[in-house]
Amino acid sequence: MRNVTTRLLVLGIIVLAAYSLELKLDLFPAIADTDEPVAAVSEEPVKVNKLEAAEVGADAADSAAKAQSAAAAEEGPYHELELELAAGFQSRAERFSVSYSGNRKQLSDNMTEIIRAALRHDDYSAYILESYLYTIRSWGNKSTIAVEAKFRETEEQTSIVDRKVDETLAEIVTPDMSDHEKVKAIHDWVVTHVEYDQSLSYYTAYEAVTLGKAVCQGYSLLGYRMLEKAGLDVLIAEGSVNTGEHAWNMVKLDGVWYHLDMTWDDPVGADADAPIRYAYYLQTDEELRRDHKWTRVYPAADIAYADTLRTMEQGGTGQETRLASKLKLALGLHWLEEENTVRGKEALKQTVAAAIREGANSLQFRYVETASFPEALKEAFGAAPVAVGYRASYEPYAGDESLIVSIQLEYP
Repeated sequence: MRNVTTRLLVLGIIVLAAYSLELKLDLFPAIADTDEPVAAVSEEPVKVNKLEAAEVGADAADSAAKAQSAAAAEEGPYHELELELAAGFQSRAERFSVSYSGNRKQLSDNMTEIIRAALRHDDYSAYILESYLYTIRSWGNKSTIAVEAKFRETEEQTSIVDRKVDETLAEIVTPDMSDHEKVKAIHDWVVTHVEYDQSLSYYTAYEAVTLGKAVCQGYSLLGYRMLEKAGLDVLIAEGSVNTGEHAWNMVKLDGVWYHLDMTWDDPVGADADAPIRYAYYLQTDEELRRDHKWTRVYPAADIAYADTLRTMEQGGTGQETRLASKLKLALGLHWLEEENTVRGKEALKQTVAAAIREGANSLQFRYVETASFPEALKEAFGAAPVAVGYRASYEPYAGDESLIVSIQLEYP
């Protein structure tokens, strides 16, 4: 009897040891399966294109796209898990855990995408996320995902941002403003109240509003918060420029998406009294790709804002016509009209001759053949019907490679 008891005890120990080993493999799957560990660590700081968790721009832009994504997720096995993870990140908790019932191997295989989907629920939370770590512990088909997250901005700091944004919007946005006017008002406020942080130390909207300095990520976060609170569909896009990684905004107006890069409309070293730049204001994909690159999929921005305003001006209501004309002038888009454009040497000769015949004191126009302009201008005045002196200044037009030319005429 004693032998039987001893054998049963030994058998029990063996079974318990085997079960414990299986549990250990669940707890430390990297040892059991080095190709697909359940525990995944992200130690990269949240910089554009660095942290996997920051990959939120691809599908998070459009509210309709978000709805479609949510609907698709709801049909799958991870919908509730995704929502719980999203709530955890948005709560700004440093540690939180969620539970899941289902196949642990499939959960491990899909965990990265689940976290990406969770972060797509809110660009703001995703782009202040500095680093995260998650581990999965499983018991049978029951799993607990523990997340540790480090944020660049605390919940209290975000509250300060929100208060400042609310105060600012109350000052610069009026109830009768159109969405077009709201975007311009917000753009103008940001580029005149924030300067680029050349120390590359300040990444948040909190630092943008309290210190008045930030890198592109801070500009984009503040722009995102202001545009969102103003009732516009907005997202944060990311890619690269000649100086490295970069972030900017996209905003939707009247169903059309545009790129909005407030960082690059606020160049380093610009005079505080200089006119506001609109070189990267409501750009199409084609326009922005001149010096911006991105690989993620964002909503198509394929309608030029100048064309949008032209359509409003020609076919809109009286109020829309007046608004479009006002915006074209303020943004410098009126230079794109043919009556303000001079194309080539012969056209330049005719323009100069006409101004002299009319006795004009000055003239301004956009010249599109930039390479030969100084010679063409000299030749035009040499062929003028009356010899006059002149002073000319010109600068690149923000929208393309043409020049904006200003000429003062000096009659004998």
